[in-house]
Amino acid sequence: MSYYIAPQSGNLDVGDMVVYRVVKRLGDFKPEEGQKYRVFKGKQEMQNSLTVPMYIGEGGKLKKLSTEFVLRL
Repeated sequence: MSYYIAPQSGNLDVGDMVVYRVVKRLGDFKPEEGQKYRVFKGKQEMQNSLTVPMYIGEGGKLKKLSTEFVLRL
């Protein structure tokens, strides 16, 4: 399984391009402290999911935010 990771920006508009970094393990990605990221667990989830799980960089690792996500239309 591959993870697709991109920084979350508060000013994304419909049609904006988002560039994802692909890693085999979440531990292979070194996040910036306090930065929020959108993470998909595989290409199929990225193409079909209506919600985007949010993660935050803490202590050099990604931590899932259980109360925060983004809706895709």
